[in-house]
Formats: sequence, C-alpha cells, structure tokens
Amino acid sequence: MTSPINKPLSQQRRFLSIHTQLDDYKRIRRVHGGTINDVIPATLTGGLRGWLMTRTESMGGMKTIKAIVPMSVIDDELEPTSLGTQIAGHMVNLPISESSPVVRLHRVSYSFRAHKETGRGVGAERLAGISGFAPTTFHAPGSRVAAAELRRGFHLSVTNVPGPQFPLYAGGATMVETYPVHPLLPDHALAVGVTSYNGGVFYGITADRDALPDVDTLGACILESLDELKESASETRQRAPRGRKKTGPKL
Repeated sequence: MTSPINKPLSQQRRFLSIHTQLDDYKRIRRVHGGTINDVIPATLTGGLRGWLMTRTESMGGMKTIKAIVPMSVIDDELEPTSLGTQIAGHMVNLPISESSPVVRLHRVSYSFRAHKETGRGVGAERLAGISGFAPTTFHAPGSRVAAAELRRGFHLSVTNVPGPQFPLYAGGATMVETYPVHPLLPDHALAVGVTSYNGGVFYGITADRDALPDVDTLGACILESLDELKESASETRQRAPRGRKKTGPKL
C-alpha cells in the first residue's frame, strides 16, 4: 500500500520517545466523551496530520491513514495469550484530512465503536487488573498480530496497552518511565507503541532512519495535537451558542 510512510526499509532505525500526562487525556475524555483509548489515537492522528503537512512530499490526496490496532478480546477461536485473553487486529481509519481536533476525536471514537459493541472487548481496567499482567505481555503478541495481518493492506501498526497506575520497582529502584519498542514491518517505515503507567502516557515511535529522517518533527506535532485537544476541553474556551438567538419583537 502506497503512502508517505510505506517505503522500502534500510538497515538503520530511529527511536523517539514522548512523555505525556494521563490526566490530560482524562480531562479530554470527560468533556468530549469516549474513552482514553479513543483520545490517544486521536492525538496520534493530529500529530500525523501536522507532520505530513510539514513535508514537501505530496500526500497524493490521502484522507486517512489506515492503522491496525491489536486489541485484547475474549474469543475461543483465537489462540490465547499467557494471561488467558486473545488478541485480534482492529482496523481504524485515522482521519488526517480533518482539521478539527474534536471532529477527529469523534471519528476515531466511531471507528472503535464496532469493536466495543461486539461485547468481546476486554476493558483497560480489567486488563490491567489481570494477575501477572505487564504491558510487554501484550505489546509483543500485538506486534505479531500486526505482522500476520499485512495482507489487509494497512499503513501503520499501533499498539496501545494500559499499564499499572502505581510505581513499579526493580532492585529497590523506581521505574520512572517506560517506552514500548514496536518493530517495523516490511515496507512500513513507521510503527507506534503506547503505554500508560503511573500517571503518564508514553509513546515509543520506531522509524526507518533513511525513509523518515524527520521523525523528530512527528514528536513535536503529537505534543501540539494533544495541546489542541486540551484547549478544546478547557473550561475557559469560548464555545459557539447552540440554537438561534431569541430576539424581541420588532417595532
């Protein structure tokens, strides 16, 4: 599938890390509805839009980035993970042509609605509460699911896994940050992993160094996209009045 992020790969890689705050996503969700798992890909969508607009390369009239997002489900026909749940690839259209951050969020939420309505999905809180759960438990098989779904012709693979909202320790040292490293698939020069942990949301972005030398700009655009959504959820933001303004009788 042809797109600015689907190119032959070199042997060189870049890795970009982005640290954001979970409370920002919660506030956006509270104002606009949906779930945090809707807000995160909507933020990524805005970042991709801004980044692609900075490039001299033509987007060829692309309106969406077709992303595969592996999600935890309960399905007896699929092979279970070590924790007993299964993982299936869900296809999501990220609306990079949409200029409004709120409309982008609603369109992403709609893309995930079909998965939610099946009743097979495993909620983030339930997933994080499973005994023995660790984000890496699902990032790794999520990457393998994406590789197995290459025939479906997507542009981008994204793994988004909730983590524990309390500190973890190793040898007495506190784990401060955690960034998933998502491997690149053939002819896919970009891959994104996201993990929430102890009040933070951490993006790990893998890119081919030769195909996408400006991937640092993507990180800045993701932060700008989140700022747009935060501004749209601000209590001080002026909103257009709904309905027609009532006027008195003319004399």
